[in-house]
Amino acid sequence: MSYKGLFRVVIVIFYLFSLFVYKSAMATVVMTGSRIIYHSQDKSVDIQLRNRDNFPYVIQAWLDNGDTNSTPTTGKAPFMVTPPSFRIAANAGQVLRLSYIGSQSLPQDRESIFYFNFLQIPPSNLGDAQKNKLLLMIKNRMKVFYRPSAISANPKKISEMIEVTSAKDGITIKNNSPFYLSLLDVYFNDSRAKGKAPMIAPMSTADIPVSGNGSHTGKVKLTYLNDFGARVSNEYDINL
Repeated sequence: MSYKGLFRVVIVIFYLFSLFVYKSAMATVVMTGSRIIYHSQDKSVDIQLRNRDNFPYVIQAWLDNGDTNSTPTTGKAPFMVTPPSFRIAANAGQVLRLSYIGSQSLPQDRESIFYFNFLQIPPSNLGDAQKNKLLLMIKNRMKVFYRPSAISANPKKISEMIEVTSAKDGITIKNNSPFYLSLLDVYFNDSRAKGKAPMIAPMSTADIPVSGNGSHTGKVKLTYLNDFGARVSNEYDINL
């Protein structure tokens, strides 16, 4: 097999495996914002994508209900995104429309979560200047929070609806709100908790292992994302 033939085979194999590469610093097609809030009374929500590269891409978009391996043909969610497939020009933008189609009954007293995916597919006819670059098909994945109008609580006051208590092997965080709590960091007495900070579903709890003297009393600092993707921090006292 010639060098050129081997190169083509490697590219084909790489492209097949790269379908499962997730968002990274290499992504050049980006979404405005880091999350999507879909209020039940909305007829649709616009999603803004932007191509920061000097050549076009083909984009495939779809939603799923939590399957990280979903594809445009296997993704399941009560939403429709239009257009589902399109070409985005170099250094240009594209607006997508997300619509709830009500194909399944959702809780009305709390949020439900889904995921918006878009696959960035590079062109196959790049010029000589680009042929030696390693081009990835990048799968971007963003959270979509479906928020029923029946919820009267204010998401800006979610910090007031959180309880932190001592547990046997650490601390327990209870989310008493109807909203998802997307934690970024958990600190106990100025020491960062072990492992990745979880996302806590509405009306649910999470046990967080922490280092300490066994009594786990003191101050807990929680950092989480608000509706706008901004970091918010609050402190809680734990007393036995």
